[in-house]
Amino acid sequence: MKVKQIVMLMLMMCIALNLSAQDASFYKKYADKGDKEAMYNLAECYINGTGNVKQDMSQASYWLTKSAKKNYAPAQVKLAYCYIYGAGVLKDYKQAWELAQKAVKQGYPEGHYLTATMYKDGIYVPQNWTRWLQYIRSAANLGSSDAQADLGIAYLYGLQEAGVSQDVSSAIPWLKKATEQNDDKGAFYLGVCYEYGAGVTKDEEKAQQYYYIAANAGNAQGQYEVAMAYLLGKNGVQVDVNEAKKYLDLSIAQEEPRAYKLQGDMYYYGIGIDEDNEKAAEWYKKSSDAGNAEASSILANMYLNGIGVTKNETKGYQLYKIAADAEIPHGISGLGICYENGFGVSKNISTAISYYQKAADLGNPYAQRRLYRLYREGDGVEKNNTEALRYLRMAADAEDAQALHSLAFEYSEGEILHQENSKALEYLQKACDAGNYYSMGTLGLLYYDGDFLVSKDYDKAFYYLHEAAGHPQEFGDDMLGSIYRNLAACYRFGRGTEINHSLASYYTEQAAKCGDSSSFEAVNALRKQ
Repeated sequence: MKVKQIVMLMLMMCIALNLSAQDASFYKKYADKGDKEAMYNLAECYINGTGNVKQDMSQASYWLTKSAKKNYAPAQVKLAYCYIYGAGVLKDYKQAWELAQKAVKQGYPEGHYLTATMYKDGIYVPQNWTRWLQYIRSAANLGSSDAQADLGIAYLYGLQEAGVSQDVSSAIPWLKKATEQNDDKGAFYLGVCYEYGAGVTKDEEKAQQYYYIAANAGNAQGQYEVAMAYLLGKNGVQVDVNEAKKYLDLSIAQEEPRAYKLQGDMYYYGIGIDEDNEKAAEWYKKSSDAGNAEASSILANMYLNGIGVTKNETKGYQLYKIAADAEIPHGISGLGICYENGFGVSKNISTAISYYQKAADLGNPYAQRRLYRLYREGDGVEKNNTEALRYLRMAADAEDAQALHSLAFEYSEGEILHQENSKALEYLQKACDAGNYYSMGTLGLLYYDGDFLVSKDYDKAFYYLHEAAGHPQEFGDDMLGSIYRNLAACYRFGRGTEINHSLASYYTEQAAKCGDSSSFEAVNALRKQ
């Protein structure tokens, strides 16, 4: 953060503290004498419930009216907002407009900004984006931080309605001007620019500095980003779940949909809190209801599988449809699942394939893997090994663990690819590195026995077998029985680990339960002794 920004932030905090600490009676004394600024400050006390008075919008509007009649522009604008929202007065858009124009005539920046807002939203005047742009520019040039931020955002993404073309280089100066005034929107979007290198050199640590400014200025999106940084350890931040929770709670309090989803993620995966699928579903629903399509997609899967909610395939389909309409790849892929299996909708394999293809083109690995399988087997589509491999490689190139394992299998079997054992081993290792436990089990067995692919290596065998054994749900009984049997031998003979007869017996029993015949015989022999 620049020294100028730090000084500005400290100054703003000091001013805010002094104002809030000032007793309302102080302002009342001078307001009664006709001081327009005192009237305005007294109104602020009633708006915020500070200065030893309770929040009272009727009193606030009363003193704003008196100040506005003395042609005090800040009071005119704030009173205009009261008329727009019916705060302490009856809604009256005509009065709001007239007050805004009085402030404009005085060259007050926020008068220009309010006028722009009324043109944008069609309040009292017909919606007019050309007029919006005219007044947002004049407000920005006069120093309104809100206008500077909005103008910067318009340039950042482009605003077709107002005839503003995307121009990232023009966005940056306006966002910086807004941030220098501690504007939370300006700081947040400036953080976005630095995180992704939009119009500036990519700098994740600087991005995080601006997210902090936004978050501490009360921006819900900034609070969410800071929470994410603490949770994932990104943008140069050390993982700190407690700090993540602190900022997440602040964002949730402001009803940020992405914060709802993140809270759901924490319950779903047990991050910093006990795993609780029911609570996860509740938070995903809040996020979905607030318009977060990614949460809708996750919740859809929970309804399809009865995770944390009562299984409801129709509801699952509906939620996937919401996510798909928002162009969420996982949602589009989910619709493919629904149509392929008849979940909540009539089964239609050709429609399923069309959704899978769309999701695959958007980078969804599940859709890519599913198309690989469908084209390989000729299920609902003409068998096409070239297309099957194309989709498989798309997923593997994205380092999808299952796809890497499947590619290893294809190189090993040589059915639709030329057999290359070295390639098979390469992709099997990549699948292990990506966290595929089936690959770990496979590689562990290979290293234990030693064959044409790898030399016998008990240290590596034990490592991979032990990792695989911790995730039994990933295997069928035959494979799991082999893993347990060889892991038992490692403990019995000290292969890759220290001898431990207790664990050797345990894994022998587990292998026998999986139907491994040699382990079954060993267990029976031990029991007869």
